[in-house]
Amino acid sequence: MINPVFVYFAAWGLVLFLYSLGLTSNLVDFSLVGVTLIVLNMLSILLAYFFLGGGSKRESHNPDDWFFLDTVRRFLKFVLFVWLLGTVAEIAYSGGFPLYWKLVGDTRLYTEFGIPSFHGVMNAFYLQALSMACYLFLKLRRVKFVVLILVLLCWPISMLGRGILLGGLLQMACVLFLLTKLNTKKIFWLVLGLVLVIVAFGYIGDLRQTANPFSYLVSGQTAEVFAGLPSGFLWFYVYLTAGLSNLFHNIDSLIPAGGFSYTFSNMLPTIVRNFFEIDSRNDLFVFVDRNLNTSTIYAGSVSDFGPVGGFFSVLIVQVICCYTYILALKGKPWGIFAYTVSFQILTFSIFYDMFFLLPTLFQFAICFILYAYYFFRRRSMRSIHPVVGS
Repeated sequence: MINPVFVYFAAWGLVLFLYSLGLTSNLVDFSLVGVTLIVLNMLSILLAYFFLGGGSKRESHNPDDWFFLDTVRRFLKFVLFVWLLGTVAEIAYSGGFPLYWKLVGDTRLYTEFGIPSFHGVMNAFYLQALSMACYLFLKLRRVKFVVLILVLLCWPISMLGRGILLGGLLQMACVLFLLTKLNTKKIFWLVLGLVLVIVAFGYIGDLRQTANPFSYLVSGQTAEVFAGLPSGFLWFYVYLTAGLSNLFHNIDSLIPAGGFSYTFSNMLPTIVRNFFEIDSRNDLFVFVDRNLNTSTIYAGSVSDFGPVGGFFSVLIVQVICCYTYILALKGKPWGIFAYTVSFQILTFSIFYDMFFLLPTLFQFAICFILYAYYFFRRRSMRSIHPVVGS
């Protein structure tokens, strides 16, 4: 259930099914080229998975397990320290945080919180802190890590940041799937948790907007159906399908720009964009609805090289995701935490390119720093105590 092939098939299969229901007015007709591209990338991740040895069994025990745990526990303190220090600086810089602004009547938007570019780095530290805390709880079963997780989950609510909240929950769910076996009880709690997330997602969204901004997209019997459900269900349906609608609307007629400017545009820090007055758009798409500006993982690469470029760009991402999964199966903590990022990339691929986003790439960098810390700490201890871990 957690392997990248299942995740990719499930995400795109679900969105194609929801799209076929046609419940909102912004959905255009299916594009043959677009559907073909999606199917080809479904096949490509399957081939990449088995080519890299994804069919191998996970390691149930590693002689270094005790050292992995101690290393992660120490490294988590560093990650939390950096995130806490940086967050305090951001709150001071912004004069508060979005929920506080809302309560005191400040009209600033939640997107105005934080230090440009630096905020994305702090989000990377935050997400990795959640993943590591979840890992340590599942391994050690200590209540203090549950308390830490609950405290950390209050932060995206304070920021009114649904994206970071969903990202954190997804990465923790990934750790849970990797370290435990799935059973009926877990499925029940996961389904219940998903429903609660949908309800909370809508509530936070309505709090920011004062009402659901997508109600104009439904009418007649469809409107009655959504009216009888919590607001989050309409939010989720629109967010899940809008990107695919924009892809289908553009892929047949778009003239590629050439080069890599759109594919890699999200890697430019905000401060660089602002200084050089670079457009924040990462694609050439004409949106079906200007309020719905997501266009799936294909947006940038299709804008640069058309459907063929989109296929190969996504294939590269799929190979990296499959490789991190194989590392995770070996029980390496840096592999587990790197795959939580890949898991998020694959899940969110239905409406956005998470891979070439700077905060996402910085999460991979944090995982590499953890590996380097483990390596040098292990070598140092062996030089002092040659028999340690033998």
